[in-house]
Amino acid sequence: MMALSSRYQIVLITIIVALGGFIFGIDSGIIATTIGQANFVKYMYGRKGSNPSLTGALVSGYNAGQAVGTFVSGYLADKLSRKYSLSSAAILATFAGGIQAGSINIGMLIAGRALAGISSGMLLALVPVYIAEIAPPQKRAFLVGMQGLMSALGFFVSNWVGYAGSYAVGNAAWRIPLAMQIPAPIVMLVGCYFIPFSPRWLIKQERYEEAKAVLVRLQGHMGQEFVDREFVQIQEQLSFEVYDRNLPWYKAASALFSAKYIKRTLLACFIVAMSQLSGTSVISNFQNVFYGIVGVKGKTSLLVSGVFGTMGVIGTVIYLLFVADKWRRTTTLWIGALSMCITLSICMALSAEFPSGSPNKSGGYAAIAFIFLYSICFAIFFNGLIYAASSELFPHFLRSKGMSVAVWVKAVIAIVISQITPIAVKNINWKYYSVYIAFNAVAAVVFYFLLPETTGKTLEEVAALFGDDMATEPIDEIDISGKYAVSVEPEATHIEMINKTLKVSV
Repeated sequence: MMALSSRYQIVLITIIVALGGFIFGIDSGIIATTIGQANFVKYMYGRKGSNPSLTGALVSGYNAGQAVGTFVSGYLADKLSRKYSLSSAAILATFAGGIQAGSINIGMLIAGRALAGISSGMLLALVPVYIAEIAPPQKRAFLVGMQGLMSALGFFVSNWVGYAGSYAVGNAAWRIPLAMQIPAPIVMLVGCYFIPFSPRWLIKQERYEEAKAVLVRLQGHMGQEFVDREFVQIQEQLSFEVYDRNLPWYKAASALFSAKYIKRTLLACFIVAMSQLSGTSVISNFQNVFYGIVGVKGKTSLLVSGVFGTMGVIGTVIYLLFVADKWRRTTTLWIGALSMCITLSICMALSAEFPSGSPNKSGGYAAIAFIFLYSICFAIFFNGLIYAASSELFPHFLRSKGMSVAVWVKAVIAIVISQITPIAVKNINWKYYSVYIAFNAVAAVVFYFLLPETTGKTLEEVAALFGDDMATEPIDEIDISGKYAVSVEPEATHIEMINKTLKVSV
């Protein structure tokens, strides 16, 4: 890997880490096609057939695991490093896939789903933090957006694997698709051996020479002067925050809810929660139910699920090529929320006018077409950006903790939604769309009026948008003539460095 130029190294490392998104995508998506398999229903539920409560438990058990995983990740990321925490999540995901594929009853499967949720919760919080901390500011949305692409690819694979499984004989129809959760975390685990530690985490540990080497390795193509300036800005900002970053973990976590940081915490939680409240997760996990509203069932429903997954990949590729780091973050998010509000409204109207059993099949197909269009809108405007936009809001000492809280909120919301969705669809049918239409409308307002613009800024400069003091000038204005040689001294303590820097400045 060292033979590659820094430009390609950072992309390759991002792909390895973004496999966490693929793991999340396939783990969360595979259950949608699994519960649609006739052999699965017969084996797990017996003669009674489908069981909405147990179906909800399969989904909510996974989401409950995510809630646990997020808190584990926040602690491990600071204590052990981002790198080792990612490796731990990959190991857990491998075991979880094996348990699910070998399940002999519904309880064992729910336990396997819960373990998969823990690993996914860890990855959802860790992946954007790691990538954001190694990415140059000009490409941060693109690189963190790779997590969204991998997530879409994972969901894409899960849908088509589930469809292919419908042609298998007996219980292989659902066991083989569940086993497809295993290869990706194994590949990620091997890849994590070769990735570097986050340079910001290394500087926090006072491992300055290693941190500088990582910056040169990953951002050398930006020029030596840029690398020197970024190193100075990171080191001096962390030195400036020396009191905060040395707080015990629980005290630092409580700072998220202090007057100084509460706005950032609430915005990050809302941005990440919109991955659920926008409606995409509900439609993804309960596709068969929503397609049934307009009369599409059986293998046809599984085929349509595969096409639905394809829309997510297409949309995310469009985002990476034409939107990421080219559009303002705020513009992308509010347009996305508004577009999903409109497409879901049309889908709801069509579902009401052409319900299951309607002689006019074209109306039902039109409703599905707008579900596809909705999926593309989510992928273009949300999927690749929500984790980039949320992870960059926090200062270093709160970044992993803040993302843990944000993903935890998302997981809790997902638990509630997964429990009420089968019941809501059964009782109020197409009217259930209105819940997510309302959330998207609110999100458009929040993103337009309350979210500050962070495009092109370093992680240290983002903090200044919320009133934090900066230890240096903006990165383009930093004078490295007297600071660079001092900043890379590995044996110096923070206090010694601050004193030396002051002397140089004088």
